[in-house]
Amino acid sequence: MENNIPADIIIDDTTLRDGEQTAGVVFSKREKIAIARMLDSIGVQEIECGIPAMGVEEQAGIKALVDLGLNARLITWNRALLPEIKASIACGVQAVDISLSVSDQMIVHKLRKDREAVKEQLKVALGFAKQHNLYVSVGGEDASRADMGFLVELMEITRSMGGDRFRFCDTLG
Repeated sequence: MENNIPADIIIDDTTLRDGEQTAGVVFSKREKIAIARMLDSIGVQEIECGIPAMGVEEQAGIKALVDLGLNARLITWNRALLPEIKASIACGVQAVDISLSVSDQMIVHKLRKDREAVKEQLKVALGFAKQHNLYVSVGGEDASRADMGFLVELMEITRSMGGDRFRFCDTLG
């Protein structure tokens, strides 16, 4: 199938990651492979292929997708935690999404941290991922409720450290 998607538009499909977060939805490895092949065949440039921190079965599924040698960039979802990024590296992907809570509500009540701790967590996680030559997308969790000045600070850190993209995530949408 011919790919008519303009080069400046990137289609990032989240079916294999976000789709499985729907109650009662679990894809078998065979289904994940079929979905990834279909997405690749229609020219989807990025496929969010899973969350390695979910365990060995999820990691095996991600490795199976990597082994397909698709044209699409396979990207895993991770919190800004080194063990999770290491698990992604072990799966063989070349790209990671590093999710980071960015609203004060999430920082204080979920993480029980402050903004400085979040900035440091980003620097450590992003630095580690870039040292391993990964394409890095930073996902600002709950960005719609974040202080815009703080969000800009995080974007500047991402850019200055070689991050490839910063995503505005409307977690509560």
